[in-house]
Amino acid sequence: MVLMSSFLKGPISRLVFCAILCFCASVEGRSQADMAGESGESDAPETVFTHRFETGLSLHTRGMGVHLERGTYRGIGKVNTWSIEVVSMKHPKEVRSFNPVYDQGKSYVFGKVNSAYMVRLGWGKRTVATPKVRSGAVAIGWKFAFGPALALAKPVYLVIGYPDIPYRYLLTERYDPDIHGTGDIYGRAGALNGILEVAPTPGVFTRVAADFEYSGSRSSLRTMSVGLNLDVFATPVVIMAPQFDQNDAFFLTLFVHWSFGRQQFKT
Repeated sequence: MVLMSSFLKGPISRLVFCAILCFCASVEGRSQADMAGESGESDAPETVFTHRFETGLSLHTRGMGVHLERGTYRGIGKVNTWSIEVVSMKHPKEVRSFNPVYDQGKSYVFGKVNSAYMVRLGWGKRTVATPKVRSGAVAIGWKFAFGPALALAKPVYLVIGYPDIPYRYLLTERYDPDIHGTGDIYGRAGALNGILEVAPTPGVFTRVAADFEYSGSRSSLRTMSVGLNLDVFATPVVIMAPQFDQNDAFFLTLFVHWSFGRQQFKT
């Protein structure tokens, strides 16, 4: 109970926990409806699928992103998978700040010098432990994946006011915490600033997850996956300036994937 209460302190962690509860409630309602509406009926003969494709959203304890996955069946309930995922990665000490006088300025994170994104190319396996016995049922399984990862650090640009409050003019500059104090920062600059200055850091990743596939038909896929992901990089990924906090080369996150797709057979 102590571990659970500590985990639920974070807003993302609470959102992940609520998502799991909502999913369980929806599955229970679907199962009751199926029992009431399909009693005494039998489904058509099961189609043997050979391929599957899914895409969806990723929500984890330090950010969010998108993913794509392609799978090939290698037996009953056995799938080889290839995937790509792109997610944002926040530092746990990030705190939003605002200009003390000009409330028109966008919020920024004082001390954050780079925005970090992770690109993961994965190979893995998926196992369907309890396949669907009828339309509307839930298939339960698990999966793992691993492969190369690339951390992309994009410099943070801010709108700086000159000379002092009240400002006479504004300039967009790369954030330097040794030069720009809280009274100098009008707000966050546009997201495209610094896009040509991205610094890559190579690494690897691995993840494991439990799967719950709950679509209304066998050919369509609606999956929620809950699991852990570990990213390891050659050097620390710089997000905060060194004088504000330590940067990490290891990132362990809890995630939820919501995926939509189809499975098919090829002759």
